[in-house]
Amino acid sequence: MAFHNNPKIATDGLVCCLDANDAQSYPGSGNDWFDLTGNDDFTITSGSSFSNGVLTLPDINAGNDSGSSPPSAWRGTTDCTIDTWYNMTTPFGSCCDTIFGRYDFRFFQIGTSLYTMISFEANNTPGYTDGARYYQHPSYTISSGVWHHLVGMRRAGRYIIWIDGVEKYNGDFGTSLSLYGATNENWYINTNRHNAKYGVCRIWNRGLSDDEILQNFNAQRNRFGI
Repeated sequence: MAFHNNPKIATDGLVCCLDANDAQSYPGSGNDWFDLTGNDDFTITSGSSFSNGVLTLPDINAGNDSGSSPPSAWRGTTDCTIDTWYNMTTPFGSCCDTIFGRYDFRFFQIGTSLYTMISFEANNTPGYTDGARYYQHPSYTISSGVWHHLVGMRRAGRYIIWIDGVEKYNGDFGTSLSLYGATNENWYINTNRHNAKYGVCRIWNRGLSDDEILQNFNAQRNRFGI
């Protein structure tokens, strides 16, 4: 798999790739942000703006087209990685609308605090209630008005967060549990109700290695000025 603007990103297990700088993903106008992997396209509503490979999304306005049934490639209940290049010029002060992801595996922001949320479900797991939802959302302060590379990941039973090429969290919360909502939740971009700039949004159906996360970061950091 090769992408016109992203020859250096990790592509093994890549099941969604939205890149505003690639005309095959976003042609410069319109309400469709096309997935370069061919799995599923996202819809953005009128009022979005585009300039120099950047989409500015102004409102509750993006979601995958597949309704309540995301592609099977996205339904892994064990490992998954999401990342985005994101720039919030005016942080929203209320909780807890999505930057990118689905409700139980996503990034959201309150003020200058970035949260990466993950939820797990117990199924015949000793010490847990069957069907119950267990979640965490560690937060880290990020600067407004600049680009950030955000990574949230479940890998080999560990919950891992990277921001701007630096690992921020690596814990064993939910190590024996399945990802909650993986088989039925829709994926969304920017339910933040305010202007946000997006360059890239991606999903892998596995946990990337540390080297692959850095590979993705270094492949595009110059494009986003960090």
